[in-house]
Amino acid sequence: MTGLDDRGRVGGRFNLVDAIAALVLVVLIPVAYGAYLLFRTPAPTLVSVVPATLVEGSKQRVEIDGANLRPFMRVSFGTTPAASFLLGSTKYAIVDLPELKPGAYDVVLYDYMQEVARLPKALTIAPIATDVELEVVGAFKSPSDALASTLKAGDRFPPGANAIAEVIAVGAPTAEDLRLRVGGETVRVASTQRELPATLRVKCYSVREPDGTARCVVPTADERIAVAPDALLVWSTPQGPVLFQIASARAPKASSPTADKPDKPGKPGKPRKR
Repeated sequence: MTGLDDRGRVGGRFNLVDAIAALVLVVLIPVAYGAYLLFRTPAPTLVSVVPATLVEGSKQRVEIDGANLRPFMRVSFGTTPAASFLLGSTKYAIVDLPELKPGAYDVVLYDYMQEVARLPKALTIAPIATDVELEVVGAFKSPSDALASTLKAGDRFPPGANAIAEVIAVGAPTAEDLRLRVGGETVRVASTQRELPATLRVKCYSVREPDGTARCVVPTADERIAVAPDALLVWSTPQGPVLFQIASARAPKASSPTADKPDKPGKPGKPRKR
């Protein structure tokens, strides 16, 4: 007794060819899906941004950590594109920040024009908070004739409402004495240029060091400069760039608590008897 009828059906129910085709499909579907998982391009992801908080400034970098990162990707902070995307491996990239105003920004990863990953509010730009004032003694280096003839106490740098430094006192122009750092020493070099000694009141913000100490940092046009002997502060003005080299710094002189207070009027006394 055969299991096939005259129509090729098994047991009178299933066609043998159809059964074999169905069996092949059952086997091929998992194989095809496994091949797709094996050879497909994995989706990139973002994990973190290091550091997650920066003080407002220029020429800064962050590290973008993630997975399955590839060349030719790009990153934006909110709607502002990053200046570069330097791939270190499939797990991290170094990104040059654009000029960002204070605030919290989404970090968005693009593959060509398509957004593929996003970290909401992952980068915070903090405003520059000046919490310290110092009196800085030094000299304006190679001042222009216009600056040398008009500089006076009360002038501010940079000019405008967001001034960082205010002139307290100005001396007479002298021959420039250029101080250069050579290793751990300072070398004085005579110059044919002139300098204008001055004392400034400088606003800066304190930066904590790992050992518990702090340094005072002044934001300038291009970078942040630590207040220290021989450091050079640079500001842009309508007359051109202004360079001030620091010789020393000290705490502001405390004013007398009664200096600006008027004398209290005395109580009227009784007339003296004669």
